Amino acid sequence: MNSFPYDSWEEALEAGTGYFTFGPGQNFASVLIALIAIVISVYSIVTVTRRENDLFNESAERLSGKYNGEEG
Repeated sequence: MNSFPYDSWEEALEAGTGYFTFGPGQNFASVLIALIAIVISVYSIVTVTRRENDLFNESAERLSGKYNGEEG
């Protein structure tokens, strides 16, 4: 399946518009998709880090109480 809409690269370069990842032109859709991916990645990293920190602190408190004799 050939999804490239031009017959040659020269024709694509002359058109001046980008075809997502093909061609030199600026393409707002590609920029938008990249920005959305970056935002989602950063949000995911922050969320996972906070969740793991909460789980670690909960486990540390539980084990501290168990081994320090505070739990009956």
